[in-house]
Amino acid sequence: MKDQTNGIGEAVVNAFKRDGYYLHRGLFSKAAAEKAAAWLKAQDQAKLAKSWTEQEPMVPLAVYSVIHQGADPIATLACDDGMLRMAGELMGDPVYIWASKVNVKAKWCGTAEYYHQDLVYWKDRGYPKDEMLSCMIFLEPHNIHNAALHVLPGTHRQGYIEHEPFVNINGLAKYMVPPRTLDRLVKDHGILAVDADPGDVLFFHTSLVHGSSHNISPNGRMIILSQLNTVGNEPTAVSENARLFNLKRAEFEMKEAERRYTWFKDKYEKQLASEELTFAAPIPKEEKK
Repeated sequence: MKDQTNGIGEAVVNAFKRDGYYLHRGLFSKAAAEKAAAWLKAQDQAKLAKSWTEQEPMVPLAVYSVIHQGADPIATLACDDGMLRMAGELMGDPVYIWASKVNVKAKWCGTAEYYHQDLVYWKDRGYPKDEMLSCMIFLEPHNIHNAALHVLPGTHRQGYIEHEPFVNINGLAKYMVPPRTLDRLVKDHGILAVDADPGDVLFFHTSLVHGSSHNISPNGRMIILSQLNTVGNEPTAVSENARLFNLKRAEFEMKEAERRYTWFKDKYEKQLASEELTFAAPIPKEEKK
Protein backbone atom coordinates (compact mmCIF):
# COMPACT_ATOMS: atom_id res chain seq x y z
CA MET A 1 0.00 0.00 0.00
CA LYS A 2 1.36 3.43 -0.93
CA ASP A 3 2.28 5.73 1.93
CA GLN A 4 -0.15 8.69 1.90
CA THR A 5 1.83 10.87 4.33
CA ASN A 6 4.28 12.32 1.80
CA GLY A 7 7.47 11.66 3.73
CA ILE A 8 6.98 11.30 7.46
CA GLY A 9 5.38 7.88 7.25
CA GLU A 10 2.11 6.31 8.30
CA ALA A 11 3.68 4.96 11.49
CA VAL A 12 4.64 8.48 12.59
CA VAL A 13 1.14 9.80 11.90
CA ASN A 14 -0.41 6.93 13.85
CA ALA A 15 1.98 7.50 16.76
CA PHE A 16 1.07 11.18 16.79
CA LYS A 17 -2.63 10.29 16.88
CA ARG A 18 -1.95 7.93 19.79
CA ASP A 19 0.47 10.07 21.82
CA GLY A 20 -0.42 13.62 20.84
CA TYR A 21 3.15 14.64 20.04
CA TYR A 22 5.96 13.91 17.63
CA LEU A 23 9.60 14.99 18.01
CA HIS A 24 11.31 15.41 14.65
CA ARG A 25 15.04 15.58 15.13
CA GLY A 26 17.16 17.80 12.91
CA LEU A 27 14.33 19.39 10.95
CA PHE A 28 16.45 22.54 10.96
CA SER A 29 20.21 22.69 11.09
CA LYS A 30 21.92 23.46 14.37
CA ALA A 31 23.49 26.48 12.68
CA ALA A 32 20.07 27.88 11.71
CA ALA A 33 18.75 27.45 15.24
CA GLU A 34 21.81 29.04 16.79
CA LYS A 35 21.65 31.92 14.31
CA ALA A 36 18.05 32.63 15.32
CA ALA A 37 18.91 32.53 19.03
CA ALA A 38 21.93 34.78 18.51
CA TRP A 39 19.86 37.28 16.53
CA LEU A 40 17.32 37.62 19.34
CA LYS A 41 19.99 37.92 22.03
CA ALA A 42 21.66 40.71 20.05
CA GLN A 43 18.51 42.87 20.10
CA ASP A 44 17.54 45.37 22.75
CA GLN A 45 15.28 42.88 24.45
CA ALA A 46 13.59 45.34 26.78
CA LYS A 47 12.35 47.26 23.73
CA LEU A 48 11.00 44.09 22.11
CA ALA A 49 8.74 43.48 25.11
CA LYS A 50 5.35 45.05 24.36
CA SER A 51 4.74 45.61 28.06
CA TRP A 52 6.06 44.57 31.45
CA THR A 53 3.74 41.55 31.24
CA GLU A 54 6.16 40.05 28.69
CA GLN A 55 9.01 40.36 31.14
CA GLU A 56 9.90 38.53 34.37
CA PRO A 57 11.95 39.47 37.44
CA MET A 58 15.51 40.07 36.15
CA VAL A 59 14.41 39.00 32.64
CA PRO A 60 13.94 41.88 30.14
CA LEU A 61 12.20 39.61 27.60
CA ALA A 62 10.43 36.38 28.55
CA VAL A 63 7.92 36.35 25.67
CA TYR A 64 8.50 37.76 22.18
CA SER A 65 5.15 37.56 20.42
CA VAL A 66 3.74 37.76 16.88
CA ILE A 67 7.04 36.73 15.36
CA HIS A 68 5.92 35.05 12.13
CA GLN A 69 5.19 38.37 10.42
CA GLY A 70 8.84 39.49 10.44
CA ALA A 71 11.76 38.89 8.08
CA ASP A 72 14.45 37.91 10.58
CA PRO A 73 16.00 34.51 11.39
CA ILE A 74 13.33 33.86 14.03
CA ALA A 75 10.46 34.47 11.58
CA THR A 76 12.15 32.33 8.92
CA LEU A 77 11.99 29.28 11.16
CA ALA A 78 8.52 30.03 12.52
CA CYS A 79 7.03 30.19 9.00
CA ASP A 80 8.97 27.34 7.38
CA ASP A 81 6.85 25.75 4.63
CA GLY A 82 8.27 22.28 5.17
CA MET A 83 7.41 22.37 8.87
CA LEU A 84 3.87 23.54 8.14
CA ARG A 85 3.39 20.80 5.54
CA MET A 86 4.58 18.23 8.06
CA ALA A 87 2.12 19.59 10.63
CA GLY A 88 -0.67 19.28 8.07
CA GLU A 89 0.29 15.67 7.38
CA LEU A 90 0.16 14.85 11.08
CA MET A 91 -3.30 16.42 11.39
CA GLY A 92 -4.64 15.13 8.06
CA ASP A 93 -5.54 18.66 6.98
CA PRO A 94 -3.51 21.68 5.83
CA VAL A 95 -2.67 24.23 8.53
CA TYR A 96 -2.05 27.94 8.93
CA ILE A 97 -0.36 29.96 11.67
CA TRP A 98 -2.83 31.13 14.30
CA ALA A 99 -0.25 32.76 16.59
CA SER A 100 3.49 32.71 17.23
CA LYS A 101 6.02 33.65 19.87
CA VAL A 102 9.40 32.95 21.39
CA ASN A 103 9.45 31.70 24.97
CA VAL A 104 12.64 32.52 26.85
CA LYS A 105 13.25 30.60 30.06
CA ALA A 106 16.24 32.62 31.16
CA LYS A 107 19.06 30.94 33.06
CA TRP A 108 18.76 31.09 36.84
CA CYS A 109 15.23 32.52 36.98
CA GLY A 110 12.97 31.59 34.03
CA THR A 111 9.50 31.07 35.45
CA ALA A 112 7.23 28.02 35.49
CA GLU A 113 4.43 27.17 33.10
CA TYR A 114 1.94 25.02 35.01
CA TYR A 115 0.34 22.00 33.38
CA HIS A 116 -2.38 22.93 30.92
CA GLN A 117 -3.84 22.27 27.50
CA ASP A 118 -3.39 25.01 24.92
CA LEU A 119 -7.03 24.38 24.09
CA VAL A 120 -8.05 26.28 27.22
CA TYR A 121 -6.88 29.49 25.51
CA TRP A 122 -8.43 28.68 22.12
CA LYS A 123 -11.74 26.91 22.65
CA ASP A 124 -13.79 30.01 23.56
CA ARG A 125 -12.59 32.02 20.58
CA GLY A 126 -15.01 30.32 18.20
CA TYR A 127 -13.12 27.23 17.04
CA PRO A 128 -15.58 24.32 16.76
CA LYS A 129 -13.04 21.50 17.25
CA ASP A 130 -9.66 20.93 18.84
CA GLU A 131 -8.00 20.14 15.51
CA MET A 132 -5.08 22.44 16.25
CA LEU A 133 -1.45 21.94 17.19
CA SER A 134 1.81 23.72 17.95
CA CYS A 135 5.32 23.43 16.56
CA MET A 136 8.00 23.96 19.20
CA ILE A 137 11.35 24.76 17.57
CA PHE A 138 14.29 24.32 19.91
CA LEU A 139 16.93 27.05 19.61
CA GLU A 140 19.09 25.90 22.54
CA PRO A 141 19.80 22.54 24.20
CA HIS A 142 16.64 21.46 25.99
CA ASN A 143 16.68 18.84 28.72
CA ILE A 144 15.70 17.91 32.25
CA HIS A 145 18.45 20.14 33.65
CA ASN A 146 17.08 23.43 32.25
CA ALA A 147 13.33 23.13 32.76
CA ALA A 148 12.41 20.81 29.91
CA LEU A 149 8.87 20.64 28.66
CA HIS A 150 6.99 17.72 30.22
CA VAL A 151 4.08 16.03 28.43
CA LEU A 152 1.46 13.49 29.49
CA PRO A 153 1.26 11.23 26.42
CA GLY A 154 -2.18 10.49 25.06
CA THR A 155 -4.05 13.05 27.18
CA HIS A 156 -5.18 14.83 24.01
CA ARG A 157 -7.61 11.96 23.38
CA GLN A 158 -9.63 13.01 26.43
CA GLY A 159 -10.66 16.28 24.81
CA TYR A 160 -10.98 19.35 26.97
CA ILE A 161 -10.08 18.87 30.65
CA GLU A 162 -11.38 21.29 33.27
CA HIS A 163 -8.81 23.92 34.32
CA GLU A 164 -8.56 26.28 37.27
CA PRO A 165 -7.79 29.99 36.75
CA PHE A 166 -4.90 31.69 38.51
CA VAL A 167 -2.81 34.83 38.17
CA ASN A 168 0.84 34.39 37.22
CA ILE A 169 3.94 36.26 38.37
CA ASN A 170 3.13 39.18 36.04
CA GLY A 171 -0.49 39.51 37.09
CA LEU A 172 -1.85 37.80 33.98
CA ALA A 173 -4.84 35.44 34.08
CA LYS A 174 -3.74 31.92 33.22
CA TYR A 175 -5.19 28.42 33.56
CA MET A 176 -3.87 25.17 34.98
CA VAL A 177 -4.99 21.57 35.28
CA PRO A 178 -5.50 21.10 39.03
CA PRO A 179 -3.24 18.69 40.95
CA ARG A 180 -6.08 16.26 41.77
CA THR A 181 -6.68 15.81 38.04
CA LEU A 182 -2.97 15.49 37.30
CA ASP A 183 -2.71 12.73 39.92
CA ARG A 184 -5.28 10.74 37.98
CA LEU A 185 -3.88 11.53 34.53
CA VAL A 186 -0.31 10.58 35.36
CA LYS A 187 -1.45 7.15 36.57
CA ASP A 188 -3.13 6.48 33.25
CA HIS A 189 -0.74 8.21 30.86
CA GLY A 190 2.65 8.59 32.51
CA ILE A 191 4.88 11.61 32.04
CA LEU A 192 7.76 12.37 29.69
CA ALA A 193 10.44 15.07 29.77
CA VAL A 194 11.39 16.22 26.27
CA ASP A 195 15.11 16.01 25.49
CA ALA A 196 15.97 17.95 22.34
CA ASP A 197 18.81 19.70 20.51
CA PRO A 198 18.89 22.99 18.59
CA GLY A 199 17.07 22.47 15.29
CA ASP A 200 14.71 19.75 16.56
CA VAL A 201 10.95 20.40 16.41
CA LEU A 202 8.23 19.06 18.68
CA PHE A 203 4.76 18.87 17.14
CA PHE A 204 2.06 18.60 19.81
CA HIS A 205 -1.73 18.58 19.82
CA THR A 206 -3.66 21.45 21.37
CA SER A 207 -5.35 19.08 23.86
CA LEU A 208 -2.10 17.49 25.06
CA VAL A 209 -1.43 18.27 28.73
CA HIS A 210 2.02 19.79 29.12
CA GLY A 211 4.02 22.12 31.39
CA SER A 212 7.49 23.07 32.57
CA SER A 213 9.22 24.14 35.74
CA HIS A 214 11.29 27.14 36.74
CA ASN A 215 14.71 27.23 35.11
CA ILE A 216 17.19 27.57 37.97
CA SER A 217 20.07 26.18 35.92
CA PRO A 218 22.98 28.18 34.45
CA ASN A 219 21.75 27.39 30.92
CA GLY A 220 19.08 29.32 29.07
CA ARG A 221 16.24 27.55 27.30
CA MET A 222 14.80 29.34 24.26
CA ILE A 223 12.11 28.00 21.92
CA ILE A 224 9.97 29.25 19.04
CA LEU A 225 6.30 28.33 19.18
CA SER A 226 4.24 28.38 15.98
CA GLN A 227 0.61 27.74 16.90
CA LEU A 228 -1.47 26.31 14.09
CA ASN A 229 -5.08 25.73 13.12
CA THR A 230 -6.31 23.31 10.47
CA VAL A 231 -8.13 24.88 7.55
CA GLY A 232 -11.17 22.67 8.18
CA ASN A 233 -11.56 24.03 11.71
CA GLU A 234 -13.03 27.34 10.59
CA PRO A 235 -13.99 29.50 13.58
CA THR A 236 -17.17 31.52 13.89
CA ALA A 237 -17.62 35.09 15.16
CA VAL A 238 -13.88 35.34 15.84
CA SER A 239 -13.75 39.01 16.83
CA GLU A 240 -16.81 38.80 19.09
CA ASN A 241 -15.70 35.58 20.79
CA ALA A 242 -12.11 36.76 21.24
CA ARG A 243 -13.31 40.03 22.75
CA LEU A 244 -15.51 38.21 25.28
CA PHE A 245 -12.69 35.83 26.17
CA ASN A 246 -10.25 38.70 26.65
CA LEU A 247 -12.72 40.63 28.79
CA LYS A 248 -13.28 37.57 30.99
CA ARG A 249 -9.55 37.26 31.63
CA ALA A 250 -9.11 41.00 32.17
CA GLU A 251 -11.95 41.05 34.72
CA PHE A 252 -10.31 38.21 36.63
CA GLU A 253 -6.96 40.05 36.57
CA MET A 254 -8.58 43.27 37.80
CA LYS A 255 -10.37 41.55 40.70
CA GLU A 256 -7.20 39.75 41.75
CA ALA A 257 -5.16 42.96 41.55
CA GLU A 258 -7.76 44.71 43.72
CA ARG A 259 -7.73 41.87 46.27
CA ARG A 260 -3.95 41.94 46.53
CA TYR A 261 -3.81 45.73 46.72
CA THR A 262 -6.36 45.78 49.54
CA TRP A 263 -4.42 43.19 51.52
CA PHE A 264 -1.02 44.87 51.12
CA LYS A 265 -2.44 48.33 51.79
CA ASP A 266 -3.97 47.08 55.03
CA LYS A 267 -0.69 45.40 55.98
CA TYR A 268 1.26 48.60 55.35
CA GLU A 269 -1.17 50.85 57.22
CA LYS A 270 -1.22 48.58 60.28
CA GLN A 271 2.57 48.59 60.42
CA LEU A 272 2.69 52.35 59.88
CA ALA A 273 0.28 52.99 62.74
CA SER A 274 1.97 50.65 65.20
CA GLU A 275 5.23 51.02 67.12
CA GLU A 276 5.34 47.24 67.45
CA LEU A 277 5.81 44.69 64.70
CA THR A 278 2.45 43.69 63.25
CA PHE A 279 3.82 40.90 61.03
CA ALA A 280 6.93 38.77 60.55
CA ALA A 281 8.63 36.54 63.11
CA PRO A 282 8.86 37.63 66.80
CA ILE A 283 12.10 39.30 67.84
CA PRO A 284 13.90 37.48 70.68
CA LYS A 285 14.58 39.59 73.76
CA GLU A 286 18.33 39.30 73.08
CA GLU A 287 17.87 41.17 69.81
CA LYS A 288 15.66 43.97 71.07
CA LYS A 289 17.35 47.34 71.55
